[in-house]
Amino acid sequence: MPTHSSLGPPLAGLLAALAFLAGCESGPRVITNSAPDFDIAGVRTFAYMQPLGTDRGSVRSLLSNYLIDSTTRELEAAGLTRVDSNPDLLVNFFVSTRETIQSRPTTSASMHHSRGRYSTWRGYSVGVSTTEVVQRTEGTIAVDIVDPARNMLVWEGAASQRVTDSTRQNLQPVVDRAITDIFAQFP
Repeated sequence: MPTHSSLGPPLAGLLAALAFLAGCESGPRVITNSAPDFDIAGVRTFAYMQPLGTDRGSVRSLLSNYLIDSTTRELEAAGLTRVDSNPDLLVNFFVSTRETIQSRPTTSASMHHSRGRYSTWRGYSVGVSTTEVVQRTEGTIAVDIVDPARNMLVWEGAASQRVTDSTRQNLQPVVDRAITDIFAQFP
């Protein structure tokens, strides 16, 4: 799971991390994990950690607001109620990005010429090869659900996908899609 790190210019990093989802035609890669003894049947209420992993210190970020809105919708659709105190579950968010560099040969050409019937080397030879190098940003949104009575993580989900300029400019729908995809696998 991604870990929360010091968010230098937090909004830029968070925007990049979340903006990754809208640009690709295929949906994000989603993984979830549940504690073996987690049973949603006895759960009725939820609240959000204070502060959230996506907040900037004591200031609620726009990203946190988008995550809260989408997650509240999904958990309420699952039959849970948001409360201000004594929740059955606590929700937290984390966002991370990572840069990758991929390279691959793209063109190769060669020309050889020799003279003489038995000669191993006469004439000329030319070879051309190019390599394509692509830098990409991969972003991940993670949702942690904690049982506050046991102070234990009971469910986690994460969505990862490539970050593009287009996704950076459409943060709210990107977050909404990621959360919808993550909670499609909620118990």
